[in-house]
Amino acid sequence: MKTFIVQGGRVLLLVVWLNVVPVLNSCPAKCVCYSEPRPTVACQQQGLFTIPTEIPVRSQRIFLQINKLTVVRSTSFSSCHNLTVLWLYSNNITHIEAGAFYGLERLEELDIGDNNNLRIISPSAFRGLTKLHTLHLHRCGLSELPVGVFRGLFSLQYLYLQDNNLLTLHDDTFLDQANLTYLFLYNNKIKVVTDHMLRGLINLDRLLLHQNRVNLVHQRAFSDLGKLTTLFLFYNNLTVLTGETMDPLVSLQYLRLNGNQWICDCRARTLWDWFKRFKGSSSELECHLPVTLAGKDLKRLKSNDLEGCVDAPSQVQTSIFSTKTHSGTFLSTDDPLGESIPRCCLSDNDKSSIFSSKVLPDSSLYNSRQITNNPLKEKENISKTKFREMERTKNDTRNKQSLNDGPLGTLSNNLDQSLGNLDPELLDNLEPSTAPNKKKKKCSKKPKSDTQCLKGHGSTIRVLSLLFFPTFWFSLTMS
Repeated sequence: MKTFIVQGGRVLLLVVWLNVVPVLNSCPAKCVCYSEPRPTVACQQQGLFTIPTEIPVRSQRIFLQINKLTVVRSTSFSSCHNLTVLWLYSNNITHIEAGAFYGLERLEELDIGDNNNLRIISPSAFRGLTKLHTLHLHRCGLSELPVGVFRGLFSLQYLYLQDNNLLTLHDDTFLDQANLTYLFLYNNKIKVVTDHMLRGLINLDRLLLHQNRVNLVHQRAFSDLGKLTTLFLFYNNLTVLTGETMDPLVSLQYLRLNGNQWICDCRARTLWDWFKRFKGSSSELECHLPVTLAGKDLKRLKSNDLEGCVDAPSQVQTSIFSTKTHSGTFLSTDDPLGESIPRCCLSDNDKSSIFSSKVLPDSSLYNSRQITNNPLKEKENISKTKFREMERTKNDTRNKQSLNDGPLGTLSNNLDQSLGNLDPELLDNLEPSTAPNKKKKKCSKKPKSDTQCLKGHGSTIRVLSLLFFPTFWFSLTMS
């Protein structure tokens, strides 16, 4: 009896083993599977419309990029509890079911970027991904992020949100991201940076907010960014930025504020004072107003250049903020300061040339690629932060870095000598920090004050009166 039980147990074990082994070693059709250096399922560029169901449960990396996937279901990866890297970029994903990534507690990198029709993310889409350190959501057509969408992502270090249609970000969106170091928000439609929008980002190193529509940065917007080294705010709608706003940025090394229409009067004094203390590298801040300072760099002005505040009729303001930008959109007509702008004491014909703003260069001059991604993709140790750039080919995954994404990729070639100490590999990709210089049209003569205008007008009346009265008495005598 005991012998029968033992033999029966062995037979049962053999049956189980024969059924389990094929499952562990199976590989989905149109995919390539390999176990070294880590169990990987590579199904990129195979024209797949659905996620394969027979993915080995021991898989640690799954590559499904550049296919035709439309939906990520809650059961798609439910058995892949060892998964650390998941690439779903460059598909046609329009919907991610609730719980699609539930149970992937070991996931470190998730790339669902370049899915133009995704547009909406569930508030609970990333819940439970406590070890996730890299998240790609670039070019997904997102116009809004739901409240709490990044809640619980305590390990997140790299967040890519560029090339979307984001109009604003909720306060405390990043409250749980104390470890975030790179935040890419460029090429969106954000108008205001509020006091609490960036709250909690105490370890942020690089903030890229260029090519938005920012016209106002609240005074305490950067309060938590004491470790920030790189800030890009170029090509926005800024006219004024206070020194008090910049004061918390004690670690800042690289700053780009070009491509804005700066008002260089008394309102710029605190920023001018801040630049006197700033030891890092910066692009030019080209003055737009007053016209006597147009085209000059705010940082190089003298103290007496910033005396007084310019003033002008409100209708002139529209002509400045309606100038077409490089991206084909129009700058905001909102005046964040409620202040008016100057005029020259000239004829109306002359004034029309004063307020004509130059068109910004095409974005191709400073943005050299189409898809922005993370350079960490092909590295075996994903926690490392050394960057490299790879060329996208059919047999390779794709380019995971661009000039705009590099740690210093969009910095100026004309920045201070401190850049000379950087890694030569980073310096190779530097771009000009400002648009090509063009001379601005100015008043045909030095603008007159209102007092001078009145004096000139009064003197003309006196001359006319001196000529009129003798002529009048002479005509009476002759009659």
